[in-house]
Amino acid sequence: MLLQINKSRAIMIATRFFEQYNSDISLKNAILEGDVWKVTVRTGLTNTKTKQVTIDANNGKILNNIQL
Repeated sequence: MLLQINKSRAIMIATRFFEQYNSDISLKNAILEGDVWKVTVRTGLTNTKTKQVTIDANNGKILNNIQL
């Protein structure tokens, strides 16, 4: 199956999601596992909190949001 959401699009979706609730976001990594993108960021002025969002690679919907 051809995935509709590439890495840069997954990063953009995750960034927009985290910007709603956090300031100063920096990307840590974006990994495709099967049909799911796992995008991890650091948030806050000192980038001390690490958070991850999972995104369906077929339609771009956010599946889960966790703090690591």
